[in-house]
Amino acid sequence: MSISPHLPVLPGHMDRGIALCGAGGIVTGAHLPAYRKCGFRVQGIFDLDHDKARAAAAAFDIPKVYESLNELLGDDSTDIVDIALPATENVVVVDAVGSAGKAMLIQKPLAEDYETAQRTVEIIDGHGVIAAVNQQMRWEPGVRMSHHLHKQGALGELFNLAFLVFVDTPWHMWEWIRRKSTIDVLYHSIHYIDSIRYLTGAEPVSLFCDGSSLPGYDAVGETRLNLLLTFPEQLRATVLTNHHASYGIEGQQAQFRVEGTNGLAVRTMGLLMNYPDGSPDIFRTYIGETWQSYEFAETWFPDAFVGTMASVMRALDGDIEHPETDVHDNLRTLRLVFAAYESMRTGNSVTLS
Repeated sequence: MSISPHLPVLPGHMDRGIALCGAGGIVTGAHLPAYRKCGFRVQGIFDLDHDKARAAAAAFDIPKVYESLNELLGDDSTDIVDIALPATENVVVVDAVGSAGKAMLIQKPLAEDYETAQRTVEIIDGHGVIAAVNQQMRWEPGVRMSHHLHKQGALGELFNLAFLVFVDTPWHMWEWIRRKSTIDVLYHSIHYIDSIRYLTGAEPVSLFCDGSSLPGYDAVGETRLNLLLTFPEQLRATVLTNHHASYGIEGQQAQFRVEGTNGLAVRTMGLLMNYPDGSPDIFRTYIGETWQSYEFAETWFPDAFVGTMASVMRALDGDIEHPETDVHDNLRTLRLVFAAYESMRTGNSVTLS
């Protein structure tokens, strides 16, 4: 069990067999370091690029390198398939994994359009397996602690959430994303949208979104964003991003604020500044007319990736009915993502039923 509210609740059975489908940078940089750190049992890996799979296996002491997806799915020692592939591949792989009766954790985004996301969830439901999306920012320590303080009542009634991200994103690391017509919302700010839903425990009634880029920048989709989410009563949430803040570390900011009638929680997300090396995280609260600083040993990457996998394992154990980022819940996040693109396309606010 967790010893601090900023940590995930671990499963009672830590020896579930995990097999990775995909051996890209997110796997070797976050999934596998997180699983090794907390003691999860990764027992196999597959990638169409066999050299990448073998390199990951060697680096993380993974005993099996599968030659095919069918070989992975035929392994009875695999309980959970961690799918870390481009979103365009998810629906086919999810069908195969579900047919094999395996639980799965799927890299976000679940799909690049809402209709495909719905079809993917229908396929999962048809197979009757446990499935979640790796929206791991919910387990970022500052997000988790802010949620805890809110649930305790320490912040009072929430009225303002703001994600303010002005960073120099090294787009050369994700050249394939730069060629997408949907960039920031679907592949970056989806984290903030999902975290806002988690932190508030509520769904917005409308949103407005404007996306743009740097003048003359060679990207197809949006790399700057201004998003407003309107909730009932006085609650509002804002996401403001600029991935071209190339003024050195002093000219960058990556912060979120959770404000209530009784207090404030402020998180500096060091990971996003000077990426991928990052800078120190900071978490501070102002409650009862007193500022307090918190020190967390854990960070967003890789530690938050423990939370999503632990949630799938706990659902398998029957400790919880569904994983926290269950695919059905993720459809609600994606509904907001694609409503944001509708707002960008029309220039109008979108009313959410």
